[in-house]
Parts: sequence; structure tokens; C-alpha cells
Amino acid sequence: AGANTFQTINVIKGPEKPARFITGEGLRIDGRGINQFRNIFLKTGVLSQASGSAYIEVDKTKVLCAVHGPHQSPKFQFPEEGRLNCEFKYSSFSCSDSRRKFAAERDEKEFSRQMVQALENSVRLELYPKSVIDVYALVLESSGGALAAALTCASLALADAGIEMFDLVAACAASKVDGQIVLDPNEVEESYQSGGLTVALMPSLNEITQIYQSGEIEYGKTLEAQQLCLDGCGKIYALMTSCLSAKS
Repeated sequence: AGANTFQTINVIKGPEKPARFITGEGLRIDGRGINQFRNIFLKTGVLSQASGSAYIEVDKTKVLCAVHGPHQSPKFQFPEEGRLNCEFKYSSFSCSDSRRKFAAERDEKEFSRQMVQALENSVRLELYPKSVIDVYALVLESSGGALAAALTCASLALADAGIEMFDLVAACAASKVDGQIVLDPNEVEESYQSGGLTVALMPSLNEITQIYQSGEIEYGKTLEAQQLCLDGCGKIYALMTSCLSAKS
């Protein structure tokens, strides 16, 4: 008979779950109200080697985006319009624990696809036949809302590159915790949410370009989360246009 074989199992720990996410006074664990953003910082033109670039901080969530192109693509001989490629990546040091690193690897492909869907309708691709525009989003630090931050940052980078656009795309996220919808979830809220929503919007056209839902949220709460995100996108858009005006 062979000897018993024992397998070592690594215990994966995430952020500690608080007893309550929302206090009796209606405040969250970080002191914000349910419809308040964390501090946001935006900057364009941060990478000289790229056609366009941008950087965003949403508290501890930090994303860097670069745009390369448009450049001719030999793969497409007779396309009537250009193509937008997007790549979403987490840096190796962006996540605070092993569980989130596993989730990050799982999410990269899906979030890359979500970026294409959210951004391509904002770009006048008919003006770039036989061309490809590459967008790269690198999450330097992840502390909640990485996809929304990447979408906002990527749209700024496209504008910085001089790409012809119908409008900027602003994005924000909401989560359901303790039975309530909260805007701009932090890492702990996002880790323990029962469901979440990310909305991308072209505000001046009042056109939603993408809605991405994870987990389970009942219909009424989904509508509440969507409206909270739409209102939030308007505020993000004001910061984006201010950032671009400051550079010019």
C-alpha cells in the first residue's frame, strides 16, 4: 500500500468583512454617504511615447492608459471603418491579496471586451478606414471600481491622442451592500457586494454605451443603481472636460 499523500492548501484571505457596511446614520465604513465619490484625480499627456495617454486616481485605485495609433492594419484589406482594440491588465502588484489576484486574472479578458463595447461607439471609426487604434489600460493599484476608472481614463487618452470622437465616455460603478445601493464602491464593498453595476455614458448625447452587471440585484435595485451611476457619470464628465480644458 502506498503512503498517504497530503496536499498543502494555501488559505486565501481577502479584506476583512465589517459587521455593517452602512451605519445607522447612513454613512459607509469610509465615512461617505451612499451617493458620494471618493477623491478623484485626472491627468492627460503622461506618456510621451504614446499617441495619447491619461492617468486616473480614484482614492487608492490608480489606472494608466495609453493610446497608440491610428495605424494601418495589413490584416484588413477593405474595411469601411477602423477598429478599436482594447487591453485591460492588472499590474502584478495592483492587488492586495491572493484572492483578488486570482479574480484579476479572471477579469482581464472580460474587462478588455467590455472596454471595446463601451468605447467604440464614441469613436468616429468611419474616419479611420484600414486602421487600428490600440488602447491599453494598466491598473497600477486596485481598490474598487477598476473597470469604471479604466473606461474614464481610456476615453481621456483617446481625446488626448486627437482621435475624432462623438463624445467622451464617462463611467462609474455602484454596488449593493447591506441591501442598499452605494456609488463608487471601495475594495471592501466590492469584495462583499451581492451585486454590482458599471455604467458607461456619453453625457452630452445622453447615450449609454455599456452596462455591465455582476452578481445578483433585483430589478428595482438595478434601476436604482443605474440612475445613481448615470447621475455620477455627469459629475465625472465635468471633471473630464475640466481636465482637457486645463491642458489646452
